[in-house]
Amino acid sequence: MIRSKEIFENNSLYKPYYKRFGLYVVISITMISLNFSALLHLVNSESGLLVLKDINHQIKRNTYELSTIKKTNINLEDRILYFSREEDKDLLDQVIREYLGYQSNSEVTIVYKKNSS
Repeated sequence: MIRSKEIFENNSLYKPYYKRFGLYVVISITMISLNFSALLHLVNSESGLLVLKDINHQIKRNTYELSTIKKTNINLEDRILYFSREEDKDLLDQVIREYLGYQSNSEVTIVYKKNSS
């Protein structure tokens, strides 16, 4: 019996209970702090969840803007086709009057002054 106790005490795995308990407490605190740190970085880092939410919102906003730009582009392409075919003389006349400021001799221009009140 004495011989086996000496072998067990000389073994490097043998530690008194209070030393093992302290080791367990230190390991537990270390693991908890590492987990807390990992969760904090998951939420608040440069590639965290909050940034992901902002990026998704920005993607939705940009897709909406892209769709409105595409609609505007389609409308402008249709107007260009009308000009190139010269099918719509009224539209061509309207654009010339708006952008170049031309009018025929039989037309009268009336300018309204805005009240500054």
